[in-house]
Amino acid sequence: MASFLGLRIIHFLALLGNLILANHVLVEGRVDRSSMLMKEQQLNIERQLNLLNKSPVKTMHTAWGDIYDCIEIHKQPALDHPLLKDHKIEMQEDSVSTNSLNSFINQVDECPKGTVPIRRTTREDLIRANLLSNSESNQYRAGVSYVTKLGETIYGASGVVNVWNPIVNQDQFSSAEITLQSGSGEQMSVIKYGWTVDPQLYGDNVTRSFVYWTADGGKKTGCYNTLCPGFVQVHPKWVPEMPFSHASKIDGTQVTFSAQITLDDAEGKWWLTIQRDIRIGYWPKALFPAFAPGAASVFWGGRVKSGIDGMSPPMCSGQPINDAYPAKAGFINSLQYVDMDNQYVNPEKIESIIDCPEHYNAKYFQGNSDLHFGGSGGANCK
Repeated sequence: MASFLGLRIIHFLALLGNLILANHVLVEGRVDRSSMLMKEQQLNIERQLNLLNKSPVKTMHTAWGDIYDCIEIHKQPALDHPLLKDHKIEMQEDSVSTNSLNSFINQVDECPKGTVPIRRTTREDLIRANLLSNSESNQYRAGVSYVTKLGETIYGASGVVNVWNPIVNQDQFSSAEITLQSGSGEQMSVIKYGWTVDPQLYGDNVTRSFVYWTADGGKKTGCYNTLCPGFVQVHPKWVPEMPFSHASKIDGTQVTFSAQITLDDAEGKWWLTIQRDIRIGYWPKALFPAFAPGAASVFWGGRVKSGIDGMSPPMCSGQPINDAYPAKAGFINSLQYVDMDNQYVNPEKIESIIDCPEHYNAKYFQGNSDLHFGGSGGANCK
């Protein structure tokens, strides 16, 4: 009996040893595969950095921590897009603006003639960008949309937007935007411009402007700002991702800027213009199969993203809209779209889009073509 018991113990110890060895191999295998995957991701990030960060003519360090490189305009990363290999950029006359925008928005120094400022992309930028989801799940809008009628096409949109600095968590964002769109699903083309507080995009809680584009619903194409080839920078000083040094105050001073996204069909360019005379840059029409001949709808309003805990952040001031005190909430004034005759038109029949009425609201005042929107945020948006 003793020898039999001893034999069973020996077998048990051998089996235990094999299990430990197998588990060690399995764990080590996972570690090896994980290490290989991590190394591959690091190499991919290095490749992207080398592609996006061109040799500069001049480098500028900003007060807010970003670095901008003055790149020869014909060597900027936008032209690395496969569809833009033969694209020719015509230099624009420098627009000089003395409006109030200079007093509340941070600008980079002007680049030398023939060069444009491109924000230097960091490793951290790309790591955060990889975490950004193109899915609109957990995103909630409050605003209005104009959809084309049969036989109609939209060649642009504009508005005057007030700027806020809502408090958001690290996995949330809160923004106001003007969006042009055509198509659906993986055939959806989108162009956006606005302001946002987005720690996952920018790494901080500063209110900044942004541009975004995609030609396939975010499946494979598109990005924010200049994090991928596509948006062509032409202005020597004004850039897509500008931080605002001031924001609007409830019942106080309203910080605003005007923005236009318009198609120059002869040139085949979707231009981004602010303050009516500052052309920052453009998206070549060749990027957008669904924008043929133009856009099918425009959205004006706010957009937020909830965090992993299900809580959604404030939109704009976080205050509910109020007819008597529009300055309490977000607004986009002078809503217009560009029709097929290249005329700016006030939208007449609009659709209200309020994805989470429990926490956000929007109201369109057709007489002035003004939109008020906002809300406090919270749990249980569906």
